[in-house]
This record gives sequence, C-alpha cells and structure tokens, in this order.
Amino acid sequence: MDPRRARSLARLAQLAALTREAELAKLAAVAQSRARLQSALDTVRKTEAPLDPAEAIADPAMIGARLAHRRWSEVQQRRLNQQLALVSADWLRQKPAAARAFGRAAVLDALSQKAHTDLRTKNERKT
Repeated sequence: MDPRRARSLARLAQLAALTREAELAKLAAVAQSRARLQSALDTVRKTEAPLDPAEAIADPAMIGARLAHRRWSEVQQRRLNQQLALVSADWLRQKPAAARAFGRAAVLDALSQKAHTDLRTKNERKT
C-alpha cells in the first residue's frame, strides 16, 4: 500500500471517530433525558401513600386533600409518560445512526492500522 493511501485512510479514520463521538454524545443526551424522566415518574408514583381508615374517619378534609393529590399525581404521571414516550422514540431513532457511526469508525481504524503496518513492513523489506 502506498503512503498516500495510508494517510488518506488515517484521515478518514479520524473523521469517522469524530462522527462517532458526535453521534454517541447525541445518544447520551437523549438517554440522560430518558433517565431523568423515568426518575421523575418513579418519584411521583412513590408519593402516593395509602389512606389510613382511622385517619379518614377522624379528618374528612384529609380525604379531600388525598383525592386532590391523587388527581394531581395522575395528571403528572400521564404527562411524564407522554414525555418519556417521545424521548424513548427519539432514542430509538438515534440509536441506529450511533451504531453505524461506531461500526464505521471501528472498520476505518482497523483498515488504517493495517495500512500503516503494511507500509512499515514494506519499508523494512526494502532496507
């Protein structure tokens, strides 16, 4: 293999590595958003405490407050689930591009390494 082609492969490998890092960064940002939404959803689900029957008899206002909280909680869960679904769909759309960029970078890196090894071997044979 000639030196010009080896340099070209090395530049392509660098470009593919940059593309890989950009795609992985996009995917990581979406994954982080997904994790944040899932955490918020889990937190909202955990805030619902069961109503003690003795508490209900002693304080009817508590029943109203608990019902209002339950309605609020359901609205929040619905909203978070919708956002989570949108972010998950975005993650699923971006995952193939990141995988493709990762694969391209790996192949070009291997080809570049092989080209440099072949070039070194060729130069050693000449001397």
